[in-house]
Amino acid sequence: MNLWNVTSASSKLPVSQGGYNNVAEILAVQANTQPQKVAVRYQGKSFTYGRIYATSLDIVSALFRVGVVAADKVGIIFPNHPDFIAAFFAVGSLGGTVVPINPLLKADEIKHILSDSEAKVLIVHESTAGEVADAVENLPNLEHVFVLTYGEKGGYTAVTLSESASARVKMTQLCMAYVSETLSSSNMFGKIAKVSPQEDLSVLVYTSGTTGKPKGAMLTHSNMFAAITAAHAAFPVSAEDRLLGALPLCHIYGLTVVMLGTLHKGGSLALIEKFEVIPALKTIEEEKVTVLPAVPTMYQYMIMHLEKEKFDLSSLRLCLAGGAPLSKTMYESLSRFVAAPLVEGYGLTEVSCVATLNPVNGKNVQGSVGPAIPNVTVGIFDKEGNLLPPGSQNVGEIAIKGPNVMRGYYRSPEKTAEVLKDGWFFTGDLGYLDADSYLWIVGRAKELIIRGGQNIYPREVENVIAKLQGVLDVAVIGVPEPIMGERVKACIVLDKDAKVTAEEVRDFCQKRLADYKVPRVVEFIETMPRNSTGKILKSQLV
Repeated sequence: MNLWNVTSASSKLPVSQGGYNNVAEILAVQANTQPQKVAVRYQGKSFTYGRIYATSLDIVSALFRVGVVAADKVGIIFPNHPDFIAAFFAVGSLGGTVVPINPLLKADEIKHILSDSEAKVLIVHESTAGEVADAVENLPNLEHVFVLTYGEKGGYTAVTLSESASARVKMTQLCMAYVSETLSSSNMFGKIAKVSPQEDLSVLVYTSGTTGKPKGAMLTHSNMFAAITAAHAAFPVSAEDRLLGALPLCHIYGLTVVMLGTLHKGGSLALIEKFEVIPALKTIEEEKVTVLPAVPTMYQYMIMHLEKEKFDLSSLRLCLAGGAPLSKTMYESLSRFVAAPLVEGYGLTEVSCVATLNPVNGKNVQGSVGPAIPNVTVGIFDKEGNLLPPGSQNVGEIAIKGPNVMRGYYRSPEKTAEVLKDGWFFTGDLGYLDADSYLWIVGRAKELIIRGGQNIYPREVENVIAKLQGVLDVAVIGVPEPIMGERVKACIVLDKDAKVTAEEVRDFCQKRLADYKVPRVVEFIETMPRNSTGKILKSQLV
């Protein structure tokens, strides 16, 4: 592994000034106007806009030295950390496209995303380097892996690539203990690559489906700015706000609402590496968090703990919920501990996150996910493609139109054509609009499983279990679970005389899938229920 102490070479980069159309300018503008303002609080330390921007420029230098240019795909595998932010903006500064990858994924899952996205470079946190080393075999586009390390020089034990991988891929350690602490005179503002905002991709976010492997949603710079500005109109955030950064920044909710939305307004983040209930509550109390974006599972854990231990949450002025349905009980329970309003919204990766939201200063209808955010239109369509009028009797497929809708799925024109029709994105979810144009979701046409805000598609889990010796047939479904929303259930038909236990199934999956995808329930059945065309009747397996 090569070893670099990162130093800025930004004054030599071939990038130029442009209009406010590159998402990377968000950080640059704030660093130029208020470099000493705290952007992130993390593990008791303050990271100013100037410091994060300086770190970003140092990463820009490293990327430039290995030939990253406009439109190159750069993967980032990081837990929530200030350097995820720095790396994100570094890629954009060169006109590249960020491919955020969940650090919980295993090697095969990482490999699919790297292969499908045609990623040229990968930036990873040292804690994920081992899994990454197993993922980089036979990836013709991948040229370089940067491992960001945080101890003293020589304190990191480098992972080793296989002989075949090391012949093609260079792995370089970046010692982050030596990056710039503040902006120097050589770190000049404004050196951001020009982009075509409606055409060039800011991020390529891989999203779950019900069949096949994850697909990359192509989100342009215009998509992201449209989402950010519309979200601000729906729930205003100011430079005085501090948001809790407990949602994964690699997910669209954390990326758009938490990270980009906050920094765009010059606010600050109280960032925690991953959600754990006690650290989250302590952070809200100690950092005086004002806005809490979360998924229902997080609220459920908070409520359970607040019933046993008191925390001062009086700084909160707003709580946001998305990712899964909120129950009436949860509304009522949270209100016993938090005076701030809780508003629920709806969105998807393909629409750059938010599509609807209950208004902060208007009618907040519990059970509904609110009206469309500004500049976005929501429609309900029947199976024949007809637009349905409002009314609970007119349930149909939810479709979304607006400047936040993705360009399509990367390298997948057929899948794109299935969901993008006449400017509408068809979500696969079922719902209706009421007389006030508030959206009500009644179910999912797709078989997507949502566990703790994490999307799980059954086919991926089924494909893994099918490889286990002795398994004849398998179907994976989501079943209700009080805290996490849903849990994964695997229904398995074994070969004759095969002896496989539930524990063996879980152990097999644990080695090949992220933990949240591993079946919590394994049921062995005699035959798989199917209809006349051979399709599994999953409704009979619940």
